[in-house]
Amino acid sequence: MQCIVKICGITCEEDLKAAKELGASFVGFVLEEKSKRYINLRRLKSLSMITREPLKSVALLVDPSDDFLERLLMSSKVDYIQLHGEESPERVEEIAKITNVPLIKAIGVEKESDLLSIRKYEDSVDYILLDSKVKEDRYLKGGRGISFNWDIIGGFNFNKPWFLAGGLNANNVINAIKVTGARMLDVSTGVETKPGKKSFDKMRTFIGRANGEFI
Repeated sequence: MQCIVKICGITCEEDLKAAKELGASFVGFVLEEKSKRYINLRRLKSLSMITREPLKSVALLVDPSDDFLERLLMSSKVDYIQLHGEESPERVEEIAKITNVPLIKAIGVEKESDLLSIRKYEDSVDYILLDSKVKEDRYLKGGRGISFNWDIIGGFNFNKPWFLAGGLNANNVINAIKVTGARMLDVSTGVETKPGKKSFDKMRTFIGRANGEFI
């Protein structure tokens, strides 16, 4: 069975075109200034303009203000907004109404009880994204190449489609799929040569293995 792959942390046109060529379904653009993969709204506008179907664009935001959301909507057309901060369920509902853009909500997972928070967001979002919790730096949400214990997901009944994220790479993606049953994968660090610069070969191998090739 083929998996849907999201390449996150795209910063340049070359990597965007490579992701599309290699069969990615989503590309993510990080608008969090503290990230090593940060791009500003002007850069997002130029990259989102060349994102063509069937590739979907995702703007990754961390606890965005109403003002920032307004500036984002005025400058660019994105297919999805990914909320990767501490947004409450109520705030996510507000963002859904303000933007009228489909939402992805990232949930940090460290222990089984963390999965309970998924239920609070499922009615307001289109996708859930499970990522590792990063204790040591509350400002850097994801993009650290750190996995969580995938066994935690076993038996959990998801009511919405969900992405598996956190520390995925070509060496562990096959096992990740087997353990979790994930059919949607989000990768960033695992396909890079350095933060913000993707490797064509690593993306090709990752996507290939996610689709049962190169085994």
